[in-house]
Amino acid sequence: MDATLPHTHSHSAFPDVESLRSEKNLKIAFVLTLIILVTEFTGGVISKSMALYSDSGHILVDASSLLLAWFAQVQIKRTPTEKNTYGFHRIGILAALLNASLLFLIAGVIIYESYERLIHPEMVNSTIMIIFSSLSFIVNIIIGFKIHKDIKQNLNIKSAFFHIIGDASLSLSIIAAGLIIYFTGFYYVDPVVSLIVSPVIALGALTVIKETLNILLEAVPEEVNFAAVKSEMLKISGVEDVHDLHIWSMSKSFVLLTAHILVNPEVVKSTEMCCVINTLQEMLENKFNINHAVIQPEFTICDMGSSFCVRHTH
Repeated sequence: MDATLPHTHSHSAFPDVESLRSEKNLKIAFVLTLIILVTEFTGGVISKSMALYSDSGHILVDASSLLLAWFAQVQIKRTPTEKNTYGFHRIGILAALLNASLLFLIAGVIIYESYERLIHPEMVNSTIMIIFSSLSFIVNIIIGFKIHKDIKQNLNIKSAFFHIIGDASLSLSIIAAGLIIYFTGFYYVDPVVSLIVSPVIALGALTVIKETLNILLEAVPEEVNFAAVKSEMLKISGVEDVHDLHIWSMSKSFVLLTAHILVNPEVVKSTEMCCVINTLQEMLENKFNINHAVIQPEFTICDMGSSFCVRHTH
């Protein structure tokens, strides 16, 4: 068997897995978030609203989240080195995990502050609450539109997006609370609405944490059906068996596969092996979005006693 078979399949997702558009939008989102931070803190000072004060603290975390996402985007574009041969995709995943953990912290703070406000309601300037929260909500919607197209391909941006959704929800709760306070003077509504919003933030955090841990543990990506991949590989002419099959991902959009295939020598000559491998790689990318597949062909079954050669039966 020739050990120097050409490696011709696509690596389109490897060096440029994230677009320049994503990086530009993150920059814009970060600057806009800083504007929201100044706006809400100023509103809190003028209205003496604890809701606006606490939301400005939430926005500070949002700004940190977007800064981390922006930093991760820059790292992803770095050229792989002899030490980091897969590049720096996992930096984005670690940043996403950190952001999701912060989301849990935010949800906890909201619940605590809401409880305190239920016990000790405070008089606030409801007009200022409505005006400044409305400005915050509008800017958050703009940020959301800027980055939402990239959340399916980038967990770090997805985490930042949930931050924005959480903040927009809080802004809406403050607007609603301000309106009710303005017309009724019922100050308890603000913490009640916050207690309703906080589970949304926690749910977003759970989603991101689950996906990041799945990647860090090198589990099969949720969107990839392991059995279907193996079944499709066995349909390729000349492939009699697929074993030692591993599927994992470096990031949301960079999925890898390694496998040993048993080839029928009566169907496939050694000189045609490249064609079989290329066909497998093209099928895996087209049907399953597996960007980087390394196939080890064999004419005889490998030593099944090896701990690195495990036959998958499922």
